[in-house]
Amino acid sequence: MKSLRKRTRRAFTLLELMLVMAILVILASLGTVAVLNMQRGAKVDATVTQIATLAQSCKAFKLHMGYFPSSMDDLLAMPAGATANKWRGPYLDNTSVVPLDEWGSQYTYSPDEVNNRVVIVSAGPDRQVNTADDVTNMR
Repeated sequence: MKSLRKRTRRAFTLLELMLVMAILVILASLGTVAVLNMQRGAKVDATVTQIATLAQSCKAFKLHMGYFPSSMDDLLAMPAGATANKWRGPYLDNTSVVPLDEWGSQYTYSPDEVNNRVVIVSAGPDRQVNTADDVTNMR
């Protein structure tokens, strides 16, 4: 009868350690990409919400004044030539300046009296207007 040797194993081989490290690096990179995509989506969602709030403020301004503000600064301070009995601002809460978009850029604002709307555009992540990543209330 053959004697069976008892084989003891004390450590991992270098190949096993490298394989585990490679798997961890792959998982970490997948997680990082997912988090970055979620972060970009959250910034777009926050910008869409802020644009909707600005548009609503412009509509409230028009209800009181009879015309859209010439600039979004009119939402914070009574425009020249306006009467105090019509202007019921400021139309933006808790701020002394028009907010910037999520990427730190100013919004582009255009009143459209003919179609009774305002067009508000964020330049988006690339901070360049009229590119594919712009965020707007016009769809």
